[in-house]
Amino acid sequence: MQGRGWVPRSDRRQIIKVLSACGVSALCRSKGWAGELPLKNTGLEHFGYTVPDTKAAAEFYGKIFDPQLFQERDPPPRYYVRLGIGYIAFGGNNKDAPAFIDHFCTLVDGYGQGETRKLFEAAGVQMGAGALGMAMDPDGLRLQTLGVPGGLARTIIPSARISQEPPLFQAIGPDYLILRVSNLEKSTEHYRKIYGKEAARTAKPTCVWFNLPGNTRLGLEPVNEGEKASIHHIGVKIAGFDRKTAIEKLKRAQVEVVRAEDKNIVRFKDLNGMVMDLKAGV
Repeated sequence: MQGRGWVPRSDRRQIIKVLSACGVSALCRSKGWAGELPLKNTGLEHFGYTVPDTKAAAEFYGKIFDPQLFQERDPPPRYYVRLGIGYIAFGGNNKDAPAFIDHFCTLVDGYGQGETRKLFEAAGVQMGAGALGMAMDPDGLRLQTLGVPGGLARTIIPSARISQEPPLFQAIGPDYLILRVSNLEKSTEHYRKIYGKEAARTAKPTCVWFNLPGNTRLGLEPVNEGEKASIHHIGVKIAGFDRKTAIEKLKRAQVEVVRAEDKNIVRFKDLNGMVMDLKAGV
C-alpha cells in the first residue's frame, strides 16, 4: 500500500529531470554562462565532411574558396578549407566509404566546461559518448557546440598552398544548412528546444527554417522516398556574387554546375557527388 507521500516512478523521473535542468541553469547563471535552452549562439561556423580521400577533397574546395590549406599537426590526415569566418574539416580517408557530412557546429556564447552538454541532457537531447560527444537529433544527425570566437584549433597548422592563383570566390561565411529528416515534426520539435521557435515554413519545397545569429539559417526538409536522413548540403555567402559570372567561373574550372530551384543561387557538385550552394552575401 502506498503512503501519502508516494509518487509514481514516471513522475519521479520527470521531477528529477526538471530539478536537474534548474540546477544546471542556476550554476551556469552564477558563472556567467548561457545557462538555458534555447542556446545563446552565434550561428553556424563549420562542417565536418567524411570523404574517401581527404587531401583530394580539400584541394577541390581549396581552388574554389582558399588555396592555402590547413591540416592537423599529427596523424591521421585531416584537412581544412576556410569559408571566410567558417570552414570545412575533411576526415575519413577510407577509399571505399561514401562521402557525407558527419556533423555541423554552432558556436555558443557562454560555453564552459561541459555545461551545454548538461543542459542538452536535462532537456532530453541524446548525446554521443565521451567528453566531446555531440548532440544527436531523432535521426542521429550530429551537432557540435564550441565556444566563441571559434576558428581553427591549436593542433591545426598550415599545409601546402595548392596554387598561386586566387580562389574562384571570396567566401564571407556559411549562410545555411539543409537537413533531410525522416519525420519533419519530430525534428522540428528537437531543434526548437535548441534554437527556439522556427521562423518560417515553406510549401514548395516543404521546409522548416530556423533563423540563427550571424545571418545563418538551419533548414529541415523531409527525405525523398528511398532516401536516408542526412546533413544534405550547405550554402555559402559569396562577396560580389553574380550568378552568370559564378556559373562561368565554375565551368572554366571544370566544376559541374547542377540545377537549383532557387534562381538566386548557384549549385555545384564536388568530386564525391555532394552538392553545395553559392549565393550573394548580405
